[in-house]
Amino acid sequence: MSKKKGKFDLTELVHHGLLKEDEKLFFVSDPSKFCQIKKMPNHEFKVIDTTGVATTVHAFAQACLGMEPPEHASKWLRTASNKTLYEIWHSEDQAA
Repeated sequence: MSKKKGKFDLTELVHHGLLKEDEKLFFVSDPSKFCQIKKMPNHEFKVIDTTGVATTVHAFAQACLGMEPPEHASKWLRTASNKTLYEIWHSEDQAA
């Protein structure tokens, strides 16, 4: 399955081992804004902001930007190793 044609799914990225539960994600433009990947009671993964609120990657990026993300929200969050979620999401396509 080509992820470029599929919808972004944080749960799928965790299940494939590309991201980990409890991993911190940082806002690209301001690393003091960060969230953490957490498993929800329904077994989906979402991000938890510093106030403890569970949200989607899109909603977190929107809150950090103060507006709708101009590009895919996954481009606005990165891991501690400086890879954006967008890069991780498409990494299997790039390897093929």
